[in-house]
Amino acid sequence: MSLPTDWDKPSPENSILCERFQYGVFDYSGTLPYRFFVPETLEKVPLVVFLHGADAYGDDNELQLSMHDIGTVFAADSWQKKHPCYVLAPQCRKGRHWSGLLEGNRICVLVKRFMEQYANIDPERIYIYGYSAGGVGCLEILKYHSEMFAGAVSICGATGFRDLSNLLKTPIWLIHAADDNIVKASYRENSVVSTHLGSRDIYAELKDKHPDLHYTEYEAGDLKEKYGINPHCSWVLAGRDGQVKEWLFSNERC
Repeated sequence: MSLPTDWDKPSPENSILCERFQYGVFDYSGTLPYRFFVPETLEKVPLVVFLHGADAYGDDNELQLSMHDIGTVFAADSWQKKHPCYVLAPQCRKGRHWSGLLEGNRICVLVKRFMEQYANIDPERIYIYGYSAGGVGCLEILKYHSEMFAGAVSICGATGFRDLSNLLKTPIWLIHAADDNIVKASYRENSVVSTHLGSRDIYAELKDKHPDLHYTEYEAGDLKEKYGINPHCSWVLAGRDGQVKEWLFSNERC
């Protein structure tokens, strides 16, 4: 994937956080590389599943965390002191997509295996979040595995109309930049009919029906003018937003 020159780059501190994640490979109708973080507690704690974007596709089991800071935010000391949790970060191989049914099933089986291995994972507090292709994957996985997840954050993601009503079953926070031209916040501008739904479109479709749906849209120019980064990189601001993270961890499955 050819990246724009104004693409977000990780901070120097991110490499330290990456080292806290162990390595694994899951074999289920093919192999799935993954990294995982284990908290220093025996109490019942949440598990967070992180899905990276297309810029980290591969099989090195590194890029999903090293590409940006967003994959490691829940492993930071400041967060772990308040909310200790496990973090699971699989890596999607090139030629595959998180939105595929096989990949979604594979992730959910991995989560179940992980819960068997670590008995102090709270089954009522399994969360999922991701950016770009990973944001798409979050929404597609929720459509068919809503029973597993207590909450989700989809950053610069999108989806289609198929089984859209299934998203009503899970608390969701959508995040997007208004001027994102890689995955658009809206595919309905100028009344153009599209089978794609950006975050703004999803919110418009579901806001009057969904019991717990939130949407944050960064104004056009904010990311480029204030931070010098591409408007698609809304995960930079999302990762710094304590309100979103606190909201995510406030959810429990009923």
